[in-house]
Amino acid sequence: MKSKRFLFLIVAFAFFGFFFAGANTALADGMLIPGPWPHPRPLPPEPAPMFSIKYHHVNVEINDQSVKTDIDQVFKNESGRRMEATYLFPIPETAAITDFSMYVGKEKVSGRVLDKDEARRIYEDIVRRRKDPALIEYVGRDLFSARVFPIEPHGEKRIRLSYQELAGARGDTYRYVYPLSTERFSSKSIESVSVHVTIKTSYPIKNIYSPSHDISVHRLSETEAEVGYEVSNERPDKDFELYYSVSRDDVGMTLLTYQEKSKDGYFLMLASPKVEYKDSDVRAKDILFIFDRTGSMSGEKIEQARNALKFCLNSLSSKDRFNLIAFNESPDPLFSGLVTADHDNVLRALELADRLDAQGGTNIDAALTTSFPMADDPARPTYVIFLTDGLPTVGTTDMSRIIENADRNAPPHLHLFVFGVGYDVNTHLLDKLSENHSGASEYVKPGEDIEVKVSNLFRMISSPVLTDIALDMGEMDAYDTAPIKLPDIFKGSQLVVTGRYRNATTTAVKLTGTAAGEKKTFALEQNVKESTRNTFIPTLWAGRRIGILLDEIRLHGEKKELIDEVVRLSKRYGIITEYTSFLVEEPGAAQMAEDKVYEMTLLSMDEAMNVQKGKWAVDQADAIRARKSAAAPMAMAKGYVDKSGVRQKITTMNNVRGNAFFLDGGTWVDNRYDSKKMKVIDIKPFSSAQFSVLERLPRLGAFFAQGDSVLIVVSDSLAIRTTSKGVEKLSKEEKKLLDDDAPNFYDALRPESSK
Repeated sequence: MKSKRFLFLIVAFAFFGFFFAGANTALADGMLIPGPWPHPRPLPPEPAPMFSIKYHHVNVEINDQSVKTDIDQVFKNESGRRMEATYLFPIPETAAITDFSMYVGKEKVSGRVLDKDEARRIYEDIVRRRKDPALIEYVGRDLFSARVFPIEPHGEKRIRLSYQELAGARGDTYRYVYPLSTERFSSKSIESVSVHVTIKTSYPIKNIYSPSHDISVHRLSETEAEVGYEVSNERPDKDFELYYSVSRDDVGMTLLTYQEKSKDGYFLMLASPKVEYKDSDVRAKDILFIFDRTGSMSGEKIEQARNALKFCLNSLSSKDRFNLIAFNESPDPLFSGLVTADHDNVLRALELADRLDAQGGTNIDAALTTSFPMADDPARPTYVIFLTDGLPTVGTTDMSRIIENADRNAPPHLHLFVFGVGYDVNTHLLDKLSENHSGASEYVKPGEDIEVKVSNLFRMISSPVLTDIALDMGEMDAYDTAPIKLPDIFKGSQLVVTGRYRNATTTAVKLTGTAAGEKKTFALEQNVKESTRNTFIPTLWAGRRIGILLDEIRLHGEKKELIDEVVRLSKRYGIITEYTSFLVEEPGAAQMAEDKVYEMTLLSMDEAMNVQKGKWAVDQADAIRARKSAAAPMAMAKGYVDKSGVRQKITTMNNVRGNAFFLDGGTWVDNRYDSKKMKVIDIKPFSSAQFSVLERLPRLGAFFAQGDSVLIVVSDSLAIRTTSKGVEKLSKEEKKLLDDDAPNFYDALRPESSK
């Protein structure tokens, strides 16, 4: 079934002056509108918002494609008088209300369903009276209505509602959306917000993915999983999106795409292994532990590092091989080479771990060149856990020579995972080493626990399922994929790949690698076509791409074409870094000439990129690593860490449905706007003209919702702007211009189910 856009409002609407403009609002799951008012009606100045939200709990049960959503919420009357209100719940397009529970005494309150025409009149009336653009994106849905009386002074009213629907499906991938974004209007932080989802399917569940929230996933079996999201004293500002897919393959793949008409597309490919694996299905591995025991590791650091090492040793499988190489001025391997992880060998390593003390200088070159040649079996994946807290001070200390020596001694099947402890590390050296050897760098800052970070990584790499991976996107003609080098797939992990593609066609996506000692290929047949539903994919791709470019600049030198591309992506997708922060700090910077923008970016980068050690260097390395490996766009949060290590929040840039808007002179301006090429239709906010535009382009509501003054690009030659100087009604010529000049944009903003 072709999925329909599931987008609805669950809002608690609290305002004292519903019948006059300017009162405060508080929104959460259904609208709760005060009134009719007792006499005398309260007059301005208005008191605090009438209702607040105590909690908002959502429980979702998914059985294959059938979905039941239960909502439990409590509203509190913040006023000192008994209140009557009307509860309004916008019904999802494909949903049916199955239960509404609210009691007055022992009597259960009933409600009724209002059709779209009546609902539209109510919404438009609220928007016109309230002059609140944030409500515009919710115009045009069926409504459930119920009278709520009485709500006692400072009393609470609990409302429960249930509805059923079908999850949107495309092939074996399903999508569920719950609109938590409406919580951003709440006048207060909500004490408790939670979404709990249980998934039960007939076929094995493979990929579970949320582009919007940091979810926890608990896989109960091959066909059952639990997903959770919970926060306290916050105002969630994003819709909760969840994708899940089913497959009988040992490794299941999911392909999601986004493509506007006549433009190259974006893709997101997910790959996850099955849940239940036999020991024989997991590849035997080799592990080299390179342990820095120099003097600077003394105290709490070496104690934590010992505990991390012992955890890893105790977690080895009996079919693994390993060695422990402690080093200071010189390396001191426990064994002459790799040995089996039997009881006696592991015990010897544990005893050594207890005896390790901190003394001497740091000879990184000798530690690596001694250890790497021990990886002597290309048929076995080899992982190196390299832990150090210092700069090279003994032996070869030149960074380029250390890297050359490591490259010469490391076999191709070796994966290097580096842990830099503290701020006195050379981030450029460690990052280049891990980049050259198919691994990753992680930094343990002062106050963080070494044991936690090392053990978390080791849990992930302890059970390799598919190694030496290659991805073929078939006829899509993919390019600019991220990551550039694909990591191995481990039990319980999920591979996330993003990229661009040129051809929308039927294609076979193939994932190949080594599993249980054998070459295996997993394939996914899919008809890739133009789709504008998955608007998060371009932002995710752009953020990863920026991370790759910044890493290239930081580690290999500045090049104009790379800097220009970072700036272009930052402006186009609204992803601001510490190097392009002037785009939102300097008035009009987003519209500056390209050469001026380049100069300002280069000036910012020059100082930063030359810093190789210290807090600023570690912060930069962490930020770039996070962008490169981001699994969801929420990691591209509107903020950046500045030179002093303080996270700066951005309030003058929005990313709406994959489009960046910059605040310029009180107007939210679409980054694609070109004053030399585009005619502008000016309309008055909250007018008949604006609602006429919404009838033609219903999903424009999300853009209009940013504020009273918004400039939106409609086509290569037309834009719409809301302004107090705009027209109240569209003329016939303006309607014709809008209809004739914006057919592509019209299709892009129409709900996909109606195409």
